[in-house]
Amino acid sequence: MRERSWLLAESILFLCASASGACENHATSGNADDAAATPSGGAPNGGTSNGGTSNGGASSANAGVSNAGSGGASANAGSGGIANGESAGTSSGGASGSAGAAAAPFGPIHCLPGTDGDGKHDLAASASDPLEWTLSAGATAGKITPSVSFASTTYNQHFPYWIYTSANYVAGMPAIFLLFGDGNQFLTDFHAATVLDNLIATHALPPTVALFIDPPSDGDRVATYDPPTDEYTNFLFNEILPQVIFGKYSVSRDPEAWSIVGYSASGGQGWEVLWNRPDDFHKFVGDNTSFGAAITYGVDWVKVIAAAPARTLRVSLLTSTNDLSDQRGMWYVINQNVAADLADKGNPWRLMIGTGMHYPPLDGEHDLPNA
Repeated sequence: MRERSWLLAESILFLCASASGACENHATSGNADDAAATPSGGAPNGGTSNGGTSNGGASSANAGVSNAGSGGASANAGSGGIANGESAGTSSGGASGSAGAAAAPFGPIHCLPGTDGDGKHDLAASASDPLEWTLSAGATAGKITPSVSFASTTYNQHFPYWIYTSANYVAGMPAIFLLFGDGNQFLTDFHAATVLDNLIATHALPPTVALFIDPPSDGDRVATYDPPTDEYTNFLFNEILPQVIFGKYSVSRDPEAWSIVGYSASGGQGWEVLWNRPDDFHKFVGDNTSFGAAITYGVDWVKVIAAAPARTLRVSLLTSTNDLSDQRGMWYVINQNVAADLADKGNPWRLMIGTGMHYPPLDGEHDLPNA
């Protein structure tokens, strides 16, 4: 078990960084609908969302995109290229149905993260806040849109959301895409926007677009996140992503450039989305992930992952010695068993073991810059 000894200035990001601390962007087209700071989807105070223009065009292949993992890169095959749900009117693996659109979608972002950070590690306790929580000298803050309430027809509820664009984001050039559940908590308690600003300033991340989504303001967080169904996935790909991201921000559709991040219940639902959309998301960060919550619904993720064919995944998990424990199991044990499944499948994986509690998630908050 290796000791964790990364500093911001020399960190090599587990999810998306090359050996030199940077990734290459490959644009295949521009997009006239890009808006770097202002989304047009969603209306404040429970209003209905404006239909966004689709990011139309013919599909492009992902062949040759490096599959970041231990022991070298392999080709990420793709003969149809675009993942399901590009936008309204886009068929899986086919040309877009958008009126007259001929531009190809934004291209791959080649990343070779290497093996630094892989494996199981003890998270060193710290009495001080991470340096990355404060904007460093020379770093430039990205832009965050005001909170907007998205009216979901899937749930018949309103989801507050924020969109972050990094200081180095340029409309028309492909950016990586991060999706955060429990969005406001990641923006406040986890200081996620400032963490991203500092990592981008050190070239540990390429240009970035991040969508921070809260659970519904007029609903139940646990009832939204816990069920291991495709309802939340459908909400994302049939509603909010087409209306507020696709066609408005030049995010790469390379699944190696897509990561989903969550804590506790939103981590559990984030894993469900990752599992439902393997052609969209390849990367996952879960803090104290509630894999055990699915057991109530008859889904044992440890068994499901073990029985499934290998998938292209790169996963960072964190659990704590005082993590949640109830009739569904011990989160401390379940997260380690999921990590063991990933190891058996040959996936790059990282498991941090903290000494804190499930709530407040101090271990995850402190680890986010390295995750």
